[in-house]
Amino acid sequence: MSELKLPARGLRFVQRDLPFNFAAPDIVSLSRNPHEAARELGRVSLADAGAWTSYRRELHGLARQLRPWWRSALADGAPSWVLEHAKTKALFARLSVTGADAFLAAHFESEPLIAALLFDASVGGLHVSEPGSALALVWRAAQEMSGLEGAASMPAPGTLIWSLIKAVGDADFRCCAEVAAILTDDDRTGHRVTGVRLKSGEEIKTNCVLSSLRSSATAALAGQQSSHPRLGEARLLINLREKIAIAPARLVVAERVGIYADAHEAARRGQLPTEMPMEFAAVAPDQIAVTLRPVPDNLNHEDRVQLAARAVRALERKISGAAALVNGLRFSVCAPDRANLARLLSPSLARVRTKIGGLYLCGAGAEPVPSLSGRAARFATTEALKLQK
Repeated sequence: MSELKLPARGLRFVQRDLPFNFAAPDIVSLSRNPHEAARELGRVSLADAGAWTSYRRELHGLARQLRPWWRSALADGAPSWVLEHAKTKALFARLSVTGADAFLAAHFESEPLIAALLFDASVGGLHVSEPGSALALVWRAAQEMSGLEGAASMPAPGTLIWSLIKAVGDADFRCCAEVAAILTDDDRTGHRVTGVRLKSGEEIKTNCVLSSLRSSATAALAGQQSSHPRLGEARLLINLREKIAIAPARLVVAERVGIYADAHEAARRGQLPTEMPMEFAAVAPDQIAVTLRPVPDNLNHEDRVQLAARAVRALERKISGAAALVNGLRFSVCAPDRANLARLLSPSLARVRTKIGGLYLCGAGAEPVPSLSGRAARFATTEALKLQK
């Protein structure tokens, strides 16, 4: 962000560090200050209030040591290489075979708190009881914004895209030019990319393609067999006709731990869960973004209407009168590649490179878990520039 001078080119943030809130059933706000967070947790559980500081210390201590592994352009190796102390290596080895639910249950007793914290471990279709899913919590804590560890930031709508376009300068941008196929050719060095074919039929020749699509979708465009994800997440943008007094924060609504296993199993069967965890975030005083996961990846219109209605009802329970102010919804379904332990442990360049020479992944699918940090794009660009020398 600083290298590209994005703030000077128009990037603005609604909030650089969104506080983490959860419902128990009243809203509990966990600020970055550990003492303030402990006082808030005291309303729910005195034992959890006492455990909060040690939990954060353990989580962020491991996250700081693993950060170089996730942030460096490495082609091989293992995460244990960057760990310095025997105690930290032992913790990493334990979490590599531990489910996120078991990890949190070892620290806390309050079910609403555990259920809320599990939301970050359910990304990318991860099952919160899956061995190694605890490392998704560590990865989340390893993220940083303006020196703030584990920060969740939210850019003002539209400002990130336009600041990036300005940073690129004289590059040729072609909007609405959908790629229908990635062209490849076999030569003596192996399978290599030769260009792309647009939906219009036009072909563009190149020896390098960067794809922000998930790896399975990218492979399909290149004519390779791929498996389609069965689990996704629904995203809604709720527009209100009036501004409301709501502080920027992440509000996770998941009042019991079992809701994740129930939702995961239902989504795998292609059904809507009876209950499901949700995250609300105020994008603006008159806009609220909602994330619901997991859901089936092939939602029909009736399913989407039902999910939107659930989200609005949940919002009304937390902010009285909000439902009557809704005057528009924007709905999308994202079906990322399946997150798993191997992906969390793999070196960065192994996630960026593909089996086709000159074809690189640069989007959410090239991160340890589905996300947009910009690091995968940096790694992919560096690899692509090597081809031009």
